[in-house]
Amino acid sequence: MPSVSVILLLSLVSAGAAFVQRVSGFGFGIFAMLFLPYFLPSQAAASTVASLISCVCNGYNAIRYRKSVRPRIMLPLVCAALVTIPIAVRFSAVGPEHLLKRLLGVVLILLSLYFLFFSKRIHIRPTIPNGLLAGALGGTLNGLFSTGGPPAVLYLMHATEDNLTYFATIQAYFALTNIYSSTMRALNGLITREILLLSVLGLAGWWIGDRVGTKVFARLNPERLRQVIYIGMIASGILMLV
Repeated sequence: MPSVSVILLLSLVSAGAAFVQRVSGFGFGIFAMLFLPYFLPSQAAASTVASLISCVCNGYNAIRYRKSVRPRIMLPLVCAALVTIPIAVRFSAVGPEHLLKRLLGVVLILLSLYFLFFSKRIHIRPTIPNGLLAGALGGTLNGLFSTGGPPAVLYLMHATEDNLTYFATIQAYFALTNIYSSTMRALNGLITREILLLSVLGLAGWWIGDRVGTKVFARLNPERLRQVIYIGMIASGILMLV
């Protein structure tokens, strides 16, 4: 049984990640991976717990907004991710822990710099090749660190016609890829009874964060919230590198 401190920290992180996800449409894995590697047994355990909780989080939203999901638009993303996720999960299962943590640090820094300075300047045309490329990169990040959202966000923001369609479609994409990556993690021996217990405990935090995010959505400035998170990503990434 995890200690009380681990349960409390996990609940707080899950609540914060769910809040960010509900307000901005993505970011559960990114927020969770800012903190989970510091108090869970390993980086692989942290990404597995984040992936399992995300399955419920994204699955719930995908079902809730299913009428606005556009399967055809997300098909290239999903097809490419199905290829790269197993490779990345396998590497996360056998790769050296210190290397994985440093890779995660680099990924957090690069993602935060991109969102802070380049996200509004870079526009990807919603073509099949671009969708395949975004899906392959997202699948790799998902399999390694459960942070596969940014490439999908970059693609779907310009492939969907309105905010609701974008939100519903990206939730469906996350649900499918997280279920698949969690299956791959189970096949690689990363899902144990302890990991399942931690994931179940984290769901309580997710539920609270999602409810709070829903209630205060209209009164928040999502852009300001994201900027704070990106700065935190840089700090956490630097800590992991050193």
